[in-house]
Amino acid sequence: MVDIHTHLLPNIDDGSKSLDDSLSQISLMAEGGISRAYLTSHYFRGHFQYTRSEYDDKFNLLVNEVIKAGIDIDLQPGFEIYLQPGILSDIKQHNLTMGKSNYILLESDLNGLPSDFYNNIYPLLRAGYKPILAHAERYVSIMQKPSRAEDLIHRNIYIQTSAGSLLGLYGEKVKSTAWILVNKGWTHFIASDDHLRGKYYSYFEAKNKIEEVIDNHTANLLLYLYSYCTDDGDYIPYEYVEVHHSHHHQHHKHSLLKRIFG
Repeated sequence: MVDIHTHLLPNIDDGSKSLDDSLSQISLMAEGGISRAYLTSHYFRGHFQYTRSEYDDKFNLLVNEVIKAGIDIDLQPGFEIYLQPGILSDIKQHNLTMGKSNYILLESDLNGLPSDFYNNIYPLLRAGYKPILAHAERYVSIMQKPSRAEDLIHRNIYIQTSAGSLLGLYGEKVKSTAWILVNKGWTHFIASDDHLRGKYYSYFEAKNKIEEVIDNHTANLLLYLYSYCTDDGDYIPYEYVEVHHSHHHQHHKHSLLKRIFG
């Protein structure tokens, strides 16, 4: 399994506060079956801002300690970039991508995607980057109308949903929105967004829940297969399911998902 969104790098953002805490959490992840994790520290101009060399120094230190501890996990660099006017120059200057790929993890204002959201994201698309919107289910505008996630996908923006949201850790409205995104095929990644505020468990519980409510294939796509594609820069389909309804338009307990890929 792969976790593409974590804040495990110590003393760089609002995540891990110590090397020991990071090592303990990474050990739990590896024991549970996580084979790769991206250390996506916040990058927010004026708040969490640093050079790539400063990030790399902290990253390499943690990787070396993980190796010394004998923890079997592949750690990859990454960033959770706050979308702002002119952010393309920062992405280029500091190489703020997922691993060696052209995928980038983005966040915006949770109170609602701002009016200049697309104006700020189009330059990234034109430059060849592949944006992933972090924790999409927590944006007020998407909670109000979940189909806005589909609109984003149609504009070549990938969607990431947080494991904790599926478990109700952010409230019932966020939970119901998260499950709509998963059921409709409007998300491509399930990730922990782990800030080390407790033991690592939500990712594993979300996996079990998806297998129970939908199927093993969907869990494999969202927690493993698509996430592995990010490091190699491989293509991930924007649309991968069709939702079928009965002839009488009755609401099914579970969506009937026909897999196009896999």
